[in-house]
Amino acid sequence: MKPFCLFLCCVVVFCLVGCGAEQPTPAPETTTVTTTTTSVSETTTTTAITTTTTTTTTRTTATTARKTTATTTTLTPTTTTTAVREVTVTIPEGYSFMQIARLLEQKGVCSAEDFYNECQTYTPQSFSIPISEDRCFRMEGYLFPDTYRFYINDNPRNVLIKMLNNFRSKVGDVSDETLILASIIEREARSEKHMKLVSSVFHNRLNNRKEFLYLNADPTRDYVNQYITDNPLVSNQSKFAPLYNTCGKRIGLPAGPICCPGLQAIRAALEPTESPYYYFFYGKDYDNHYSVTLEEHEQKMAEIGVCLE
Repeated sequence: MKPFCLFLCCVVVFCLVGCGAEQPTPAPETTTVTTTTTSVSETTTTTAITTTTTTTTTRTTATTARKTTATTTTLTPTTTTTAVREVTVTIPEGYSFMQIARLLEQKGVCSAEDFYNECQTYTPQSFSIPISEDRCFRMEGYLFPDTYRFYINDNPRNVLIKMLNNFRSKVGDVSDETLILASIIEREARSEKHMKLVSSVFHNRLNNRKEFLYLNADPTRDYVNQYITDNPLVSNQSKFAPLYNTCGKRIGLPAGPICCPGLQAIRAALEPTESPYYYFFYGKDYDNHYSVTLEEHEQKMAEIGVCLE
């Protein structure tokens, strides 16, 4: 038994020595795990992070930065600005109310009808204009001829007020009778140099009613035919002929002005030249001719001829 036990002990010692020898430590296993993370913002920078565990296994985590550019839409409020347009309107001396109303409509300021309606009902604040059923166009004579600036599609009252203020500023206080006579002079004289002499003829007739019951001013008859008759804005048209036509129908001055006279015609009505004349005509030589008697007047017309333009 002893020899067998000794043999067994040797075998055990041998095995223990062989199995317990120090072996090289194997290199720790390195496991690389790559994780992709998506990050969203306007401008984002992401740095890769490496994490090492306390164990022999080292884990390296790489984060891939992804830049996402956000598109921002900015809404800018749109403001629509409508430009208010102006227009220049020149009203010549001697234009009638209807000519002015149609000119305003033609220029796009306001319609002739709207302007007519405003003028028939408006009452000036700074001076008075006669109110009478016998007057066809209430503002006739008071719309001062000048160059104006108006808005396109303007308010008819604003247009009227601007003209009346201009009349008040340029003319001042003047009687309605003076304005009526000035309107006839404006249409008859054809030029400023004849205005005071034409005025003297009408003053002489008005001061001699015994021989000159009627003023016999042709433009008063033309006024009725051109601006009252067949005018859709004017009702009861037939009543105005005997109120305006001074050629054998209306005694003295017409019921109202027949146009809008300028300053020269108004001054001529106020300050006529002294003369003996009762007659005049516009000849084919494009000049005025004056006479004291009807016989002389007719003789000159026969010799020179009457210009009907």
